[in-house]
Amino acid sequence: MIGFYFSIVLVIGILIIFLLKYSSKSSQLVKQLKKSEENYRELEEKFETAISSLEHRVNEEVAKNRQKDHTLFQHSKLAAMGELITSIGHLWQQPLNSLSLLIQDVKEAIQFGEINDQYIDQFTHESMIQIKQMSRTIKDFRKFYQPNNEKSSFSVSDSIEDALMIFSPSLKEHNIHVNFEIREQHLAFGFPNEYSQVVLNILMNARDAFVSNKIKNRSIDIMIRSKDSLLVVDFIDNAGGIAPDSLPKLFEPYFTTKHNGTGIGLYMTKMIIENMNGRVEVENTDEGARLSLAVPKVEHIYP
Repeated sequence: MIGFYFSIVLVIGILIIFLLKYSSKSSQLVKQLKKSEENYRELEEKFETAISSLEHRVNEEVAKNRQKDHTLFQHSKLAAMGELITSIGHLWQQPLNSLSLLIQDVKEAIQFGEINDQYIDQFTHESMIQIKQMSRTIKDFRKFYQPNNEKSSFSVSDSIEDALMIFSPSLKEHNIHVNFEIREQHLAFGFPNEYSQVVLNILMNARDAFVSNKIKNRSIDIMIRSKDSLLVVDFIDNAGGIAPDSLPKLFEPYFTTKHNGTGIGLYMTKMIIENMNGRVEVENTDEGARLSLAVPKVEHIYP
């Protein structure tokens, strides 16, 4: 019996020792677990702080980039506005000369007693024709720089015509012939006034290339074509082309091949067209360069 009780006591003792060791290890594990949990929470807080800081920095950079793009866009518009003011001066020259001649004729008519109702009616009619022409020029100028807040359907050919009309004095002054045949009304979806500004940038770059490369027979072909869901306008000139090493950098901000260039015109061209969910491509041809603008068709947006 003594051996039996001794065995029981021994077993109980072993169990007690095992329980004590297990309890000690459990306590250590609990402490380690609590410490790990504290470390996890600390890491989580640091991670959340880092994420918050990163989001803040990303938002700051996005805001800076938007401000930079806005500033570049304004600079591009101001540069183009200088061109347009010069064009307005040319477009006003003829009606101002006509008004000057009419006024001089009035003085002579008074001297020779030719003033009557018929003369006054003729004078008023001819004067109003010239004044309306000048007024239409200003109206077109204001329309050209009126911002579009929302995308809408617009005629690509009309936007091109607006830019050509405004820039025609400079084209004539530099003996640049433009071939643009409108065969049908092509409707795109985007910002019509901004599209006209893009066309103006392209025309200005072509003109500068003609002058810089001293090309004699100067021509620009403008063609509209459909490609899947896009309307593509090709501007093809014979101005000598673009240096191959400049092609990959052509649409980068501040990159320019001109002596007094700003390097923002083609960058803003790319930004404006991409904002219409379109794309811009450029390549050299045998005699010059081909720049293509692709924007979504209206029927693709509203089938």
